Parts: sequence; structure tokens; C-alpha cells
Amino acid sequence: MIQKHYGFIIIEPDSGEYFIDEDEKVALAKYRSQHPGKKCIIMRINETGTCGTI
Repeated sequence: MIQKHYGFIIIEPDSGEYFIDEDEKVALAKYRSQHPGKKCIIMRINETGTCGTI
């Protein structure tokens, strides 16, 4: 997954829909355009793993 999707993944927990981008702000903007006002899970995709867990 790292080779294709290095960066950030934003997940909408109810639907499981996700948005991936190298830039966290871009990924979050994509998420918010589809799910305004809803909470999300933000994780980083890189060599060391993620910055959080589900």
C-alpha cells in the first residue's frame, strides 16, 4: 500500500468510505466535502506505520 498510497488516509467510520492523499489537508478536504460535520479517523501511511490505531 505504501508504494501506491504514501501519505494520509481519512476514514468515515459508519460507512467505511475512505480518502487518501499525500497531503493531510487535501485528504481532509475531500472527506469534508462528502461528510460535512461528521467525525473521522485520520491515519498516516508510511514506512514506520500509522500515527494511530483503529
